[in-house]
Amino acid sequence: MHPFEKHYYEIVQKDLILSENVSTVSLLSAPKKVAICLGGGGSDENYVASCLGALNIIGGQKPYCVQQKPSQQSNSGSREGLGGKVTLRRASMYVFFYKLLFHVLPRVRQFEGLRAPSHKNIYCFVLKDIFSFEELVPLFPYFEEVGSLQCQFHFTTKDRAETNVLGHSLQICFLSGGK
Repeated sequence: MHPFEKHYYEIVQKDLILSENVSTVSLLSAPKKVAICLGGGGSDENYVASCLGALNIIGGQKPYCVQQKPSQQSNSGSREGLGGKVTLRRASMYVFFYKLLFHVLPRVRQFEGLRAPSHKNIYCFVLKDIFSFEELVPLFPYFEEVGSLQCQFHFTTKDRAETNVLGHSLQICFLSGGK
C-alpha cells in the first residue's frame, strides 16, 4: 500500500468520520479516479504517438487513444486521433496523487495555487508545462511538441463543500478566493 493511500485510510477517513458524524465508512467521501488527458494540438501520427508515450510515462499504465468525433457537417465519418487518455484507480491513483502534489506542482514555475472546485464531485485543472514531471526531462526531444496536461480528479462527494474538505484532507490546498 502506498503511503498516501495509507494516509487516506488511516487518517483522513477517521477525521471525516468524526467531523461529518457519519456512521459507516461507505458513506464517506473518497477519491474515485483520476483521468489525465494529453493532446489536442495536432492530429499527425507522430504527435499522437508522443502524447501516448508521455501519458504512459506519467501515468504508469497504457493510455488509450482519444479520437475526435466526426463533425455533423461532414458525412464522411472519418475520425482523427487527437491524443490520449489514462484513467487511474486504486493504488495507481494514489501514486499519481502523491507524485503530482509533492514532486510536480512544487516544480511548476510561477505556481499560484489551485482554484477552489467549481463542480460538486469533479476537480479539473490544466498543467501547461508537462516537463514538471522530471521523468520527461531527459526525453525532451520526443515530447517538445506535446501540449498541456488536463487532470480530472473524481470524488464521491455530494457538494462543493465536501470536495473542498476532502481536498484539504488529501493535502490539495485550494485557494479560497477561486471561482
